[in-house]
Amino acid sequence: MLALGALSRALATRQSVAHSRDVLEASAAVLTALLDGETGERGFLLTRDTAFLEPFRGARTRTEQGLRQLGVLVAGRDDEERRLDTLTSRALERFASLDTAIADAMSGKGEAAVGIVQHGPGKRLMDEARRQIAALQASEEAFLQDRQRSEEAWRRASSLILVIGTLVASLLAFFVNSNFDRALRDRRAALGEAEVANERLQDQALELEQQAEAAQLAAFEAEQATEQAQTALHAAEESERRAERLQAATEALSGALSLADVATLIIDQAIAALGASSGGLAVVDDDNGSLRFIALRGISVFTVGEAIQLDSSLPIVTAMRERRAVILERPERIREGFPDVVAQYAADGVQAIAAIPMESRGRTLGGLLIRFNAPRVFSPGDRSFMSALSRIAAEAFERARLFEAERLARTSAESANRAKAAFLASMSHELRTPLQAALGFAQLLRSRVFGPINDEQSEALARVERSQTHLARLIDDILDFARLEAGRVRVLLEPVPVQEIVDDLVPLVEPQAVLKKITMTAQATDGLVVAVDRQRMRQIMVNLVGNAIKFTNPGGAVRVAVHPDSNRVRFDVQDNGVGIPADRLKEIFEPFVQVDDALTRTASGAGLGLAISRDLARAMGGELSVQSEPGKGSIFSVTFPAISD
Repeated sequence: MLALGALSRALATRQSVAHSRDVLEASAAVLTALLDGETGERGFLLTRDTAFLEPFRGARTRTEQGLRQLGVLVAGRDDEERRLDTLTSRALERFASLDTAIADAMSGKGEAAVGIVQHGPGKRLMDEARRQIAALQASEEAFLQDRQRSEEAWRRASSLILVIGTLVASLLAFFVNSNFDRALRDRRAALGEAEVANERLQDQALELEQQAEAAQLAAFEAEQATEQAQTALHAAEESERRAERLQAATEALSGALSLADVATLIIDQAIAALGASSGGLAVVDDDNGSLRFIALRGISVFTVGEAIQLDSSLPIVTAMRERRAVILERPERIREGFPDVVAQYAADGVQAIAAIPMESRGRTLGGLLIRFNAPRVFSPGDRSFMSALSRIAAEAFERARLFEAERLARTSAESANRAKAAFLASMSHELRTPLQAALGFAQLLRSRVFGPINDEQSEALARVERSQTHLARLIDDILDFARLEAGRVRVLLEPVPVQEIVDDLVPLVEPQAVLKKITMTAQATDGLVVAVDRQRMRQIMVNLVGNAIKFTNPGGAVRVAVHPDSNRVRFDVQDNGVGIPADRLKEIFEPFVQVDDALTRTASGAGLGLAISRDLARAMGGELSVQSEPGKGSIFSVTFPAISD
């Protein structure tokens, strides 16, 4: 280590010596460049030959390069740096003086240029530069001598240290050699132990390798399980999304009542869920035995409403005819199974097709066509979704068909009902006009305007008047019914005391009760007031009491009672007549209905009184109901909201 240190110091000293020599060479180069510059300048002034300017310019460049090199070499040495600064300043001033002389000479001022050379500061500047270079070289020479002496001293020291080191190394070699045999024996023993350890390590490495293979196998199985789990998760998510679409389709279809709306919703849901490019839905037209498209999306070869024969070779027709799904996943399958339609589907760029029949209750209603612009592998989930969607579509179509049939039937019934009401109103009006004339002439005859009549003739005319009056009432009932059916009956509600209604009723119906020897009573709670149309209320009560008298045997009783019922007022008309069977209670409020044919033959009337009374009561905010027991009589009750007196 000592020898190495000494050698290192000697090498460092040698580098310092080389550095000093570089400084000396650089300073000599600067001085030479300055002299070359001055020589070139004087040659030009004396000869005016510009060839001397090239050495002059080269001298300036070498001077600047030499000064920069000296600046690098003396960096960090204050005295040398100050000398270099002075040298640089003088050199630049000298070259500036030379430039001025050359410029004067070139501009024709030869005498001025010579004056600058002879009397200017050039010589002084050049002498100063030489002194600075000489001082710099002297300083560097002193450094060089010191460094050379130091280099020699370190070289001797390293030689001495090397000799001493050699002796010490010899002694160490002796001791090492004496211990070498023992170390060799120890090494052999260690090698034996290492071989044993190596065998153990090999066994352990083999065991680790087996464990690694098992771990890799487990990792591979785990990776496969993860992929299967991801596949199952993806399938579950896809199934959930499709279930949501099916639920959304079911909810949307529940509100779709027309066949076109149902078909459009089904096609849109199928295209969105399966990523299809186009689709259509067709239904069987039972009238002409064909298939008719009622909804299309992105299909150019068919039009909505176009009829297709059921014996044609099309995927959707085949699916319906054979009642099975037709799945064509690639263009080759389309060409193999349906070569006649390849051109039609190629026009829309179709490369895969799915056609599913729509069935409900064992009957094929139509078919669903879904098309794709790329080959498509249909998974079991895809097939299940399309099958479920076709079932939902079939149920929605069946519901829409029923709704359409019900709507048509209702429209037809309403039209027939309006025609019936119009006919009844027209015929009643036409019958009433001559009837009134006949009644008027009968009354004139009885009043002997046209001459005397006997008692028998008077009685006959009285019967004619009664029959005509009864017929007029029937016609009035028909007219009222027609007006109610047409919605043209107007009611004018006003507060009416209940007692006034009862007082107005008794004189109108009492003669009928007296004629049949029926006891009639009427009573009302004081202070009750209802909001009704007075004329229509009188008509309701006359109808109810008249029916009670009509269907009560002679010697019976009819009772009218009015009393409060919570916040309403109830009018009860009770009799002890024949009564009404329980299964006929709802029918008696229908138009032209009476209890039975036997009564119809003995009791007059068209069967409109109760129907008119109920509709009039409802028009005034009331309700008409009945309680009855065959053989014991009936109670008809009409209620209205009570108002303050």
